[in-house]
Amino acid sequence: MMDPGTAALLSVAALAILIFVRAPLFLALGFAGILGLWLIRGDLGLQTLPLSLTAQLANFTLVAVPLYILIGETLSVTGLGRDLFKTCYTWMSRLPGSLGVASVGSCATFGAMSGVSLSGVAVVGRMAVPAMTERGYKPSFATGAVVAPGALAMLIPPSLMFILYSAVTGVSVAALFAGGIVPGILLALLMAGYIIVVATLKPENAPRTDERFTWGEKFSSLVRVIPAILLIVCILGVIYTGIATPTEAAAVGALGAFLIAGLVYRTLTWTNLRRILVSTVQVSCAVLAIVAAAFVFTKVLVLARVPSTVAEFVGGLALPPFVIMVAIMLVLIVLGCLVDAASLLLVVTPVLVPVVEPLGYDPLWFGVLLVMNLELAVITPPVGLNLFAMKSVAPDIPLSQIIKGVIPYIILEFALLMVMVAVPEIATWLPGLIVG
Repeated sequence: MMDPGTAALLSVAALAILIFVRAPLFLALGFAGILGLWLIRGDLGLQTLPLSLTAQLANFTLVAVPLYILIGETLSVTGLGRDLFKTCYTWMSRLPGSLGVASVGSCATFGAMSGVSLSGVAVVGRMAVPAMTERGYKPSFATGAVVAPGALAMLIPPSLMFILYSAVTGVSVAALFAGGIVPGILLALLMAGYIIVVATLKPENAPRTDERFTWGEKFSSLVRVIPAILLIVCILGVIYTGIATPTEAAAVGALGAFLIAGLVYRTLTWTNLRRILVSTVQVSCAVLAIVAAAFVFTKVLVLARVPSTVAEFVGGLALPPFVIMVAIMLVLIVLGCLVDAASLLLVVTPVLVPVVEPLGYDPLWFGVLLVMNLELAVITPPVGLNLFAMKSVAPDIPLSQIIKGVIPYIILEFALLMVMVAVPEIATWLPGLIVG
């Protein structure tokens, strides 16, 4: 058996090498974790691993993961994304960059139903990007108005990332959901504001449309989004009225999504049902495999006392807590460029939460900041999943143009992130009011 510190270093080195050679992340995390356990505890460490994994994956909170994925997959076969976009455009048509603003609104609303960013990009992007490019929007501007707002699903409840953070830390899922509402709305308004300003100052990016709608047409368009509003109210309503836990609310949402697909849009055919279930199983298995592998790896870090060592080191620095938090945010942004969002959350959370708590910060607040960093991760190259989701939706637009389109949104998100570091109440006020 090896010194735990040395074993942890070798384990981290193995992980870095496997990520560099593009090995699947669950394999990289799993191999690095098993290697570290074997080096620290020998065969005994490997013998206790299956029981530990079973206990981790039996966490009731994690039951919500496949259910929220099921919601997103079910809604993706309906015309709900199209109706959301059309309704938002009907109300926003007089604004500069109206189609882009409509994209932000429809992505935020879809995210409030599914909690999965990739679904929002795919569903809204199929409708919004062709509509914008046909009316003369620059391709980079059009794709940016979908890729970045699509990531709002990670922050606006119900968020899959908040569920994973809760599973690791034990922070209330309901409180985390509430903590994401105000930052999510602020970020959506910032994105919409950016589109309006750029469309006003540089109309060649987003030419104005000539379409105008009467008040009757505007109000009649709301009928199309009643199912979306009801689904959001059902999911969040049963949580905050105490009728159901967030996990049980996911089951309510899945039932609602099936009713919308089957009764409203009539798209729940046997072919679509098979596609929904197969895709849900595939994505759920991928996410839970990462969860299991990350647990193995973090177990090595805990055995090597990495969290407590890092906490002691940071506590000994003669720096203001604000400066330390800004440094942590910058490190997370860099890591987000290299590792996918779920893996990053599961690996860094057990290390960083023991660091920020002695500084006097709320783990709930840190969870919201962490998820905002993960939003940046999914829109920054080279592993930004939303970028590649958009590329699959709009294969004729070069990836370089898609990346160019999200750069202003990265700056906006970073600015809001720094404001939230300085003003924690943005994330903690509403949970204190609703959850207590």
